[in-house]
Amino acid sequence: MIRIRGLDFYYSDSEKPALRSVDLDIGEGEFVLVTGPSGCGKSSLCRCLNGLIPHYYGGRIRGRIDVCGLNVLKHATREMASRVGMVFQDPENQLVATDVEREVAFGLENLRFSRDVMAKRVEEALDAVGIPGIRHRQTSDLSGGEKQKVAIASVLALHPDVLVLDEPTSELDPKGAEDVLSIIQRLNDELGITVVLIEHRLDRVVHLVDRMIVLRDGGVIADGTPRDVLSRPDLARWGIGVPPIVRLVQGLNGHGDSEAIMPLTVKEGRSSLRDAFQDIESTPTPAPSKPTGDPAIEVERLWYVYPDGPTALRNVGLTIRRGEMVAVMGRNSSGKTTLVKHFNGLLKPSKGKVRVLGQLTSRHTVAEMSRNVGFVFQNPNDHMFCDTVEQEIAFILRNRGLSKAESQARIDRMLDTFGLAGYRKEYPRDLSGGERQRVAMASVLVAEPEVLILDEPTRGMEYGLKSELMSLLDEYRRAGNTVVLVTHDVEMVAEYADRVILLSEGAVVVDGHKKQVLSGALAFSPQINRLMQGIGGKGALSDVLTVDEALGLLK
Repeated sequence: MIRIRGLDFYYSDSEKPALRSVDLDIGEGEFVLVTGPSGCGKSSLCRCLNGLIPHYYGGRIRGRIDVCGLNVLKHATREMASRVGMVFQDPENQLVATDVEREVAFGLENLRFSRDVMAKRVEEALDAVGIPGIRHRQTSDLSGGEKQKVAIASVLALHPDVLVLDEPTSELDPKGAEDVLSIIQRLNDELGITVVLIEHRLDRVVHLVDRMIVLRDGGVIADGTPRDVLSRPDLARWGIGVPPIVRLVQGLNGHGDSEAIMPLTVKEGRSSLRDAFQDIESTPTPAPSKPTGDPAIEVERLWYVYPDGPTALRNVGLTIRRGEMVAVMGRNSSGKTTLVKHFNGLLKPSKGKVRVLGQLTSRHTVAEMSRNVGFVFQNPNDHMFCDTVEQEIAFILRNRGLSKAESQARIDRMLDTFGLAGYRKEYPRDLSGGERQRVAMASVLVAEPEVLILDEPTRGMEYGLKSELMSLLDEYRRAGNTVVLVTHDVEMVAEYADRVILLSEGAVVVDGHKKQVLSGALAFSPQINRLMQGIGGKGALSDVLTVDEALGLLK
């Protein structure tokens, strides 16, 4: 189905290869996972499969790529479109129509399908991803997760032989991600569609795929079954996010416990690890202490109604204190982003009050609030308007009264912290999704705000850099600053956050310490907690959230 030989590719004006010496064979009906650190060549490889490379992206290419019997280098992207469907990492790059139904039909119209066929396929595609109820909504009004589902539906409507997906669940809540992956698995199982999936969150997908390919610096460094590849001890050093349950087994084996079979699912983990934890005493866990810092953010009876739109927030009341790291979670369209946009004045309350550092946001402009409140948007492209990465990071420091030496020192520190020193003079929009996300965060953190709001900050970011970022944010809030994260990344929250605020339909349904909110939750519980609930159930095991906590019980 896919055959690649001797593939080298350089983007225009780049001396470093995006792909080097790639040889791959992917058979008909295979479900293949491609992973690796940001900038390793994952997206570039996928662009080669449908002809975007070399026909759209400029550069130098050598080698041969055959997909569905066609030489990609000699056939136009239009010819490949009906055979290879691609869902991009950023749905904004894929949506072109004004409403959902037209968007799903767009590709079919361009390929001149009849009205009857289009109507049938549009209906099937909308049902497949569970969004028939939004068919008449404007694409500009959708949440990030809804846009991703629309993008997937628009590709499914073409009935491709090969389906290529570049982190399709990065903006979806746990239930939404599970639904989409189930759809993809069904397309692979029942229709025999060959699937190539790029993903960093391995715990979501390793149990679904037939094969796992790891890229680094543009080349293939591992290729095999998920169980074989995950058994390699060097994956974490390469920046690969090994699933928590795999890290737990590796930790047990490293402590001299009997060699356990490498589990890929929680169910397999229960069978493999039950004996190791069966003698743990069920002692009650002490109640977590409440935060005692001064209030940083105070929300009183907050309501927000979008103009000519829905009521997005309903009577929200909460206090976030200095020194806290708080995660705001919930299903897509539950009001998370709407809530945090009130913290820097981007939105003003329809009713109620919001105070940040003692100031009523309704009485101050966004520019005034930005001196003390940093905001990293969900879409990193919203931060990109300078010609180089260095200029992007430097922009916010203008008119801050800093000396040239101090400004440059801060810029250099951010470039080093986020692994961007080598991209200092690069055009930001030419970078990969994960790299652009790092530029966006560096451009905000360089100002050292007292309150930092991050909307899906680790989207598209590999495990190594994610760990470094979260360690940085942990130090940042320990210095007395406040960090608020909007995220679907349950594992990250379990590891680093102090507190979780869970929203549903614009209202706060749970607000408490992470152990109280995440333990035993059906959708928003980390993998280790689900494992422990099944093994022991109560006491010392019931609120274990992380690998380190689980290993700590055995010492």
